[in-house]
Amino acid sequence: MKNPLYRWLMPVLAICATILGYLLLMPDNPSALYWINLTWSLSLVVLFFVWLRWGRWTSRSVDEQTVYFRVFLGVGTLYYILASIAWMIVYFAYGTESGRELLRVYLHHAKILQHLPELSIRIYLFGILVLTVTWVVLATIMGRHDVVYNTQQTALENATNDVRDLVAELKALAQQHQKPETKRAWATLIRDAESVPPRLIATKAPALRQQANQLMRA
Repeated sequence: MKNPLYRWLMPVLAICATILGYLLLMPDNPSALYWINLTWSLSLVVLFFVWLRWGRWTSRSVDEQTVYFRVFLGVGTLYYILASIAWMIVYFAYGTESGRELLRVYLHHAKILQHLPELSIRIYLFGILVLTVTWVVLATIMGRHDVVYNTQQTALENATNDVRDLVAELKALAQQHQKPETKRAWATLIRDAESVPPRLIATKAPALRQQANQLMRA
């Protein structure tokens, strides 16, 4: 949809709602974890709307990529966002005092938490780094293989079209210059052109055209 309200209003409202939510829950002395979560949450919101609105449009402009890679990139981005949210929830539950207190209330067994390892903010940042690096590395590897595959497929399609064009060209010449005594030679030449493997068309085409010129002069 090209409605500017739909294109811009929803992302802006989502970003504003995220900021407002963090401001309402801001403690008296915000810790580093608070600012990390605020920054990361905003990044995920922006990434989600980029994927939702512009990601697929941008991918269509990349001629070297196939539709399969675009699907992988879209699904991978969505999984990255969901995994990031899950990691935020896990760290809140096990790495913060508020989260551990909620677990004590709902689990009704405080002893369980005694056996759970405490998660430091360094582990939290390391988890964010692992998720991000994994997403980027997988997308890079898949994208590189996809470019190679698509390039090969495009070259094969172009070569196949070259074979068809050559056959059509020879048939047109045969109709114009064919004589009773050269009819069989023209038919053989056309069959030879039709049987040329696409990958060899660049090397075979000159010789076939030369034979056609000889038949035209016969």
